[in-house]
Amino acid sequence: MKKSFIVVVCMMAVMAGCKQKGQTAGGADSDSLAVDSLSTEARDTTPKPLFLYYFDPDHMQVVYWTDPKEPDSLFDSYRRNAAGYTQLLVDDGKSVAIRSIGEQLKNPDGEDIYPGELHSRSTIPSMGMNYALVNLADSLRDHPYGQLHVIVHEDYMKTRKRLATKLESPFDNDKPLPKAVISQLEKQYGMKTQRSELTYSIGDRYTYGVLQFKPKDKKVFALEVVTDGDKVYSYPVEGYYEENNNNSTWNVDDDGEYFSSIIGAAFEGPDGLEFTFEHRAPESATVGMFYLRDGKLVREELECYHQLVDEQTPLWKKDIAACRNLYLKDDPHGNKNYKLTKYRWIDIDGDYNEELWMRDADDKHGALFTFKGGNIKLIGVETDRLHASFLQPRDGSGFLRIAGSVGGPSVFTQIYEIRQSQLVHRFTALEIYGELNECTFDGKPFEKEMAQSFLKFLPPTRDPYIYWMNVEE
Repeated sequence: MKKSFIVVVCMMAVMAGCKQKGQTAGGADSDSLAVDSLSTEARDTTPKPLFLYYFDPDHMQVVYWTDPKEPDSLFDSYRRNAAGYTQLLVDDGKSVAIRSIGEQLKNPDGEDIYPGELHSRSTIPSMGMNYALVNLADSLRDHPYGQLHVIVHEDYMKTRKRLATKLESPFDNDKPLPKAVISQLEKQYGMKTQRSELTYSIGDRYTYGVLQFKPKDKKVFALEVVTDGDKVYSYPVEGYYEENNNNSTWNVDDDGEYFSSIIGAAFEGPDGLEFTFEHRAPESATVGMFYLRDGKLVREELECYHQLVDEQTPLWKKDIAACRNLYLKDDPHGNKNYKLTKYRWIDIDGDYNEELWMRDADDKHGALFTFKGGNIKLIGVETDRLHASFLQPRDGSGFLRIAGSVGGPSVFTQIYEIRQSQLVHRFTALEIYGELNECTFDGKPFEKEMAQSFLKFLPPTRDPYIYWMNVEE
């Protein structure tokens, strides 16, 4: 299974060793170099390709791997040259123009952000340099969970030719390395192959793939493999031996399989082949470069980002104040005694942008808000009589019901339709003894027959898991 190409939705396990430093296996010869060093390319001071974390045109950022207060020569160089990264590389050898628009070092509450973290939601800030598209017509496909893209400095491309990459082993259809390559690597390392995969062809002469050896003497190794015609280059990565089942592992939940990396872009440079890599594992994304240099395959790791999953979006102090103000304005007399002390996010319409549900400590009085692009709007309020429930999303719309008894045989129902995180319609109905009495649609009278059809057409109720977060004052 090509797990390296899945957006990692099952990243629940604890990451097993973020920075996998290569270790040379017994028998490695001069065609192998197990080096993770950012100094290997010291002779070339041209700013190197970097990785932009992209959600949508409003959320695109080079996430910092180092705190600006800490000394780091590569990081300092990037910050000095950030404005020169003007191309975001896309498929078919094309690029789109980008521009840096300033750093983000603190969250909306004014607190320092921790570096080296890729969040699962665009609503959670990361430390980094923000970028924007020069032309919005160049917008990429939005990624609800974020995706890394390669960006390059204008000086880098003056001395490089971009090479086409072709995926040779699509999902669930692994293509093995050529037998001659496998035979040569088995002889070189003195181990037997368990599996191999020819992952990419690069330009018209190179290939990239991985080879995994069977455990030997309680040692396990996998190889990153590059070929140039009949020349074979490899970079060994030592794994962990599981004695109870004579198996290998490199990361938690890898099922004994060493994942191949994703090549974001490849280039022919003044000194030969070089290409970016993104190596995915549960809860991590390791990024960097591979180089063919002086008959060696060199791996240069930039950072092992911590990939955070299943995060609750924080609720910032300014947003808490705004929500409470909207709630109070809706009914200054009735709501003044209720503060809204807890909250949870819920995606009502299934557009990956969550709405906000807040309640008072009494667990009866509350309010729901749309929350998009920094704009907060009140949807509806709960009282000691009227409580919220949710319907299944359908055709891009979500439905919130706030209903309950309003005395005697009377029941009041409000249905709010949410689309693209905006309130688009509001329906109300007063029932007496189970019969519709008064109905409105968007504030205008609504015929009872049409109201009955509207209610009948609504999707079924959903039962979301409710977990409240307390507001931190």
